[in-house]
Amino acid sequence: MHLLSMLIASLFRDLGFEKIILDTNLKNERAQHVYEQLGFTKLRVNENAWKDQLGEWQSSVDYELYPENFISFAE
Repeated sequence: MHLLSMLIASLFRDLGFEKIILDTNLKNERAQHVYEQLGFTKLRVNENAWKDQLGEWQSSVDYELYPENFISFAE
């Protein structure tokens, strides 16, 4: 999480990002936990959003993060 926190801090501080948007597989609970610890807000769950390499439907979760909600673990 430390490296991800450093990257996000740089995106906001050095590159002037105003918002970060990402998504992850609904089954990836570990990633969701990390994103939420960093301050990301869950926007929506997209049921059956895409098919994996085996042709099985997968769902995704959309997240967004604004600088004022960012919780840094880099320091």
